[in-house]
Amino acid sequence: MLVVFFFSGFGANVKAATFSDLQSSHRFYEEMLFLEAEGIITGYPDGTFRPDGEVTRAAAAIMIGRALELNGQQRATVFSDVGANQKASGYIASAVNAGIIQGYPDGTYRPNETVTRGQMAIFLSRAFNLTEEAATPFKDISPSMASYLHIKRIVAEKLTQGYEDHTFRPNVKVTRAQFSAFLARALNDEFKVEIPVVYLKDPNKTYYYHSNEIGRGSYYYYFPGEKHPDYYFPGVEYPDGNLWDVYEENGDSYTVVESQDNWGYGFGYPYSEGTFWIPNPIEVGHSWDIEYGDQILSSYEITATNMTVTTPAGTFENVIEVTEKDGWVGYYAPNVGIIKETVDGETIVELTKIENR
Repeated sequence: MLVVFFFSGFGANVKAATFSDLQSSHRFYEEMLFLEAEGIITGYPDGTFRPDGEVTRAAAAIMIGRALELNGQQRATVFSDVGANQKASGYIASAVNAGIIQGYPDGTYRPNETVTRGQMAIFLSRAFNLTEEAATPFKDISPSMASYLHIKRIVAEKLTQGYEDHTFRPNVKVTRAQFSAFLARALNDEFKVEIPVVYLKDPNKTYYYHSNEIGRGSYYYYFPGEKHPDYYFPGVEYPDGNLWDVYEENGDSYTVVESQDNWGYGFGYPYSEGTFWIPNPIEVGHSWDIEYGDQILSSYEITATNMTVTTPAGTFENVIEVTEKDGWVGYYAPNVGIIKETVDGETIVELTKIENR
């Protein structure tokens, strides 16, 4: 037998797993134990759980239905391919009535179709009535996707971390183990996860700045919905970047690209080596140089973290201070990026307004 775990919150005592193919070394072992103890997941007749197997739409309805204590009594449904003899029919009917899962325009539910990670985000967002959204570092999602807002919501709820390359992979089929982990996190705060701090601007917002530099004045950043596939971080091969259009008060306009991955946060011009970046780790005393060929253009250091900084756009917390040796200081806020710049203590740029689009 495997060891016994104890949990507080949604579930109490959690007995050892009875599945023959579930090992304590599995990344989501504790989450699956928790759901098994709550009667939310069950295995196959041969005593296995098959954690790497894909989740079907029928299985998703059952797991969510059990978690929410929906009526799972088998019964007729409105779908031509889900009869009363279908094991999941009751939970499918209840989940549809609750607005958690929808059928297809042709009147089918397609219970044996597998669920993608993007679809899973939609199901969980609806099931747990999530409304709060958070900016994400995921470079493979965009506002045009049906799952976009739901992914932002499960990030805010601390249900997902994504992958190490800062992707969410919304079109990848979700496994039974992964679905169990997401569901356990939604039910029990002990399983919630954090993702690294993101400094990327939110593509759904417009950012307004004012500069005291001669000839510049006010300007704003607007995201037109494009990504740049060939943005270069030093030492990193072409991560995607968000292309922002910048409109100056004097009528000038240009494009900049912003990106973040495991290497760090970067900001610059498309197809240009003139790039500013903040490499990880984000900690006081971390320093780096920006070079062009053999020449060091500038040297930077993180001189403060967890700052609270106020600009005309509001008060921002957990701000980092980046200091350049010649006197420039930049202040970067999570989910916003640059909010203020000073030179020798004098403010030269400030964020003045953030507007929802």
